[in-house]
Amino acid sequence: MLKITFAFIFCLFVTNLKSQENTGTQFFRNICDAQTDSGSLIIFQEPGLENIVGIHIDANKKSRGIDGFRIQLYLGSNKNAKKEATQIKGKLLSLFPEEKPYIMYEAPFWRVQVGDFRSKNEALSLYRKLKIEFPSCYPVPVDNVSIGNLK
Repeated sequence: MLKITFAFIFCLFVTNLKSQENTGTQFFRNICDAQTDSGSLIIFQEPGLENIVGIHIDANKKSRGIDGFRIQLYLGSNKNAKKEATQIKGKLLSLFPEEKPYIMYEAPFWRVQVGDFRSKNEALSLYRKLKIEFPSCYPVPVDNVSIGNLK
């Protein structure tokens, strides 16, 4: 039974390596075979580079988003935190209907955040507007900013 389990795990590992190899190889083939008006491209590289690029491409496909910033309007952990977070969200939507708020719960904290920015500097313009109505708001780094939602 142990031999069968080991063989199964080995097959999964080999299949995974093959898919990464194909991803990197395909990436470089697409670059070299691109149809242009004239010219050609020849790439000289170490043989293992295609595997590394394939691993990187696969990791990017699995990621939830990129590192970026949002403005945090609320952080609470008391027994009324969920209700307060919902009220903050409602106030935000009434004052800034074009913004998309995020309510998140990570035990024991409720958070209300808004915006999707690549850098803190980009977040500062919204921060200045929100500071008037939400004096305790501040920019926070996040690791799940969707590329499609960037401002």
